[in-house]
Amino acid sequence: MYAEQTSDLPRKSCVFEMSPQGGNLAKLDFIFSVHMCALSESISVMRMLAEQAEKNVALALKEADDSIKEHEHEEEAYGQYGEHYVRQRTFYSCGSSIGYDHEEVLLTHKFMITQLTRRSAFLTMFGLFEHRMSQCLEFMLELTGFEGELKGMGPIEKAHVMLKKVIGGQGITDLDHLTVIRNVMAHSDGTAKGYREISTRNSRKSPSEKRVLSAIRKTEGVSVNFIDDVLMDERFLEYAVGDFQRYVGEMQAAVRSYHAANGSASSKS
Repeated sequence: MYAEQTSDLPRKSCVFEMSPQGGNLAKLDFIFSVHMCALSESISVMRMLAEQAEKNVALALKEADDSIKEHEHEEEAYGQYGEHYVRQRTFYSCGSSIGYDHEEVLLTHKFMITQLTRRSAFLTMFGLFEHRMSQCLEFMLELTGFEGELKGMGPIEKAHVMLKKVIGGQGITDLDHLTVIRNVMAHSDGTAKGYREISTRNSRKSPSEKRVLSAIRKTEGVSVNFIDDVLMDERFLEYAVGDFQRYVGEMQAAVRSYHAANGSASSKS
């Protein structure tokens, strides 16, 4: 079953660290190591995506200057005394960008290329991580026998609640900032609606407003322009991969500590 779950990813060597404390513990160690192997492979895929996305951006920007095209069309115009005539007007196109100003068309095209390429890569990375975390969440529920309510919308949030309140990973920093960025990209077309107004407002802010402000300020490689578009620069994807990797390492250490402590306690009773 576990081989099927990871068959779509590049193969790499994964070391399963077996516990010396008994067969049942070693079996659970093996199952958890399979999940950790899948997550580690996912991190490798994310890093590849990040690197390839930036290569694609660099290539597209280099080609953009030679891709802009000049066109002409007829338009109606009126002279100083109201006389009507038809004139030729020049306009430009580059990719999906069209306009009368050469530089504006070129800059708009470059903006679209950089942002949409990075957005696409990040949403793919986040979806892959979320899928693997849902598998780890199922394992943690089985390991602990927890039957209480888990607050949170998705598997990443639920897994973090498990880590903090059940597993004992109180010191693990969550990934809420990346979740917020993901939601802005996926559900708001990359716009943090009202960000400028919220960030300069002196009156009280709602929890959701505070969440967005905190996420954007915390995330490296992210900024907001004057129309509230969230922009990703060349640092962002690598930062996101690093934070996913950091979280996986801290989660693995917390689960292993819980696993070893509770396994030892069970074997003595």
